[in-house]
Amino acid sequence: MNHRELSKEIIRLTGGQENIMQAWHCITRLRFNVREEKKVQLEQIRALDGVLGAQFQNDQFQVVIGNKVAAVYEELEDQLKQAGATETKAEPPRSRGLNAVLDTISGIFTPILPAIVGTGMLKGILALLVTLGAIQETSGEYQILASIANAAFYFLPFLLAVSSARKFKVNEYIALTLAGTLLYPTILNAYLENHLEPIRFLSLPVSIVNYTQSVIPIILGVWLLSYVHRWVDRFIPGPVKVIFTSMIVLVITVPILLIAIGPLGNYIGIYLEIGTSWLFAHSGPLTGIVLGGLMPVIVMTGMHYAFFPGTLQNLSKLGYDVLLLPLNLVANMSQAGAVMAVFLKTKNKSMKSIALSSGISAFLGITEPAIYGVTLKLKKPFYASIIGGAAGGGFITAVGLKCFGFAVPGLLSLPLYIGPNGGMANFWYALIGIGISFVVSFTVTLLLKWDEPITQQPAGASSSAIAPTTTSELAERSGTTNRSKQEPAPPPVTVHSIEEKKGEIFSPLTGELVALKELPDPTFAEEMTGKGIAIYPQEGRVTAPFDGTVTMIAKSKHAIMLTSSSGIDILIHVGLNTVSLKGKFFEEKVVIGQRVNKGDLLLEFDIESIQAAGIDLITPVIVANTPDYLDVVPVQVKGVVPMNELLLLTVR
Repeated sequence: MNHRELSKEIIRLTGGQENIMQAWHCITRLRFNVREEKKVQLEQIRALDGVLGAQFQNDQFQVVIGNKVAAVYEELEDQLKQAGATETKAEPPRSRGLNAVLDTISGIFTPILPAIVGTGMLKGILALLVTLGAIQETSGEYQILASIANAAFYFLPFLLAVSSARKFKVNEYIALTLAGTLLYPTILNAYLENHLEPIRFLSLPVSIVNYTQSVIPIILGVWLLSYVHRWVDRFIPGPVKVIFTSMIVLVITVPILLIAIGPLGNYIGIYLEIGTSWLFAHSGPLTGIVLGGLMPVIVMTGMHYAFFPGTLQNLSKLGYDVLLLPLNLVANMSQAGAVMAVFLKTKNKSMKSIALSSGISAFLGITEPAIYGVTLKLKKPFYASIIGGAAGGGFITAVGLKCFGFAVPGLLSLPLYIGPNGGMANFWYALIGIGISFVVSFTVTLLLKWDEPITQQPAGASSSAIAPTTTSELAERSGTTNRSKQEPAPPPVTVHSIEEKKGEIFSPLTGELVALKELPDPTFAEEMTGKGIAIYPQEGRVTAPFDGTVTMIAKSKHAIMLTSSSGIDILIHVGLNTVSLKGKFFEEKVVIGQRVNKGDLLLEFDIESIQAAGIDLITPVIVANTPDYLDVVPVQVKGVVPMNELLLLTVR
């Protein structure tokens, strides 16, 4: 499924464009505010090819895409714009309490991340170049690059004005004007001149504050602006709104911002700095141990956004951060350690591939693919990553590790740990911290035992490799004892744990087995619809592969879908391009919603007539909800399979 198709399906399954109030993305996730949660088809979205996971967190709907999230969002945004704004009568329920705070912070800070991360990385690279003697601080090149690196932070109120306006649903350009007032030379010069002459407005003193690099004042100001704008707009006649509304709104909002809200926001920022210092002064390594270990959980729940105001405040006022960025760095390296251990230890080819790619992403600071694709699925590696993060977090807080810029916490951000004066001690602390996290997590993962997915043994493998508890059962059901001596035995299946939750699917047809990858139709060959196997039928009968319910019958009768009592969705698609027959030569024996037992007749078809029409009768048998399972494994991949013989196993 390409990016455009995926974004289209996500919009549809989220309840359509009319149910989406706001959409944005972070490094790995699409994030939505929706009007009605009940319209979101969560399980169907999780089952989409290209989606790693989906969840509701802090009144947001989040779809985990991974490294390609920006490309998917670009297509999604384009489709939302083409659809246009749709008004709905029902006002969505408002978030309350902590959920409302986290949702607001996330909605404000996520859109500006590209700017502050990009300039933050440049700042780290400049520090590295100065340390290596490759560039001089007095050179013109350094001054230009330093201007770029510092611009996003110096003019941070402008960036926050736009994202806050979008979140609070007020005109962005009025919000930018508000930010421009805070950074206007009259205010800035008054501060730089040491408050020599206080400024008054209607006899009320204006507190002179340096709002460059500030965070909270502009957010509070735009929040006030949204209420004032709605109130004023109610009283201004339509023909003159464009003339008078913005003027009156600014004349009301700016004085309140400069006299009260701006200074209040500044004091909140100061106390955030004091709070961080107090936390580390009184708890020391304990804070790092707890937060370093729990950081994956904090990121998964979106709680890390609660640290953003304090982090940006510390970077702007102190020039460094000692909490979120350093702890995220060691936690991310801990995830990398866990998945690289899985890569070395697992015998499952699919899991090995996922572990390698997600491990590389984790080294770069993007851990959602590792968390959702590997460690959470296997559980014990996730616990190992918590232990590694706690170990590294305890060390870096004990030595007071500082990060001097904002960037994605990965190996590429290491230059940000070089001191502004070129000192390397802090950099070495960072290397030791990530080394501790990686090694501890890697080692613990190797030592722990987890339930391996079912894997196929190579043809001709010794039967002694099969777990004794399940070998006889599988051999009996696969019918290997009834095969002729000339027919090659099917590859045995290794079951590493009898505690694994297996779902059994029996063959709905009698015929020759064909691997999906050999089919000429890329939809099936590339497993876009799910994993499974194909059968070239020898008789024109389709029977139920398990006890379950008929959930779909194609109008052309060539395809049928059933759901087992344990939740397996199976699609039986008789032939390729058989839809062109429009039901001719097919006769269904069941109806939608009917309960069936394994072996019940579902469908009959005329093999000779279909072949005479030039149709390929090869029949894919697909687990349509493959993403719900750790793996879908064919019990045998070659030879003739009798009807009602064990065909596929699903593993959770």
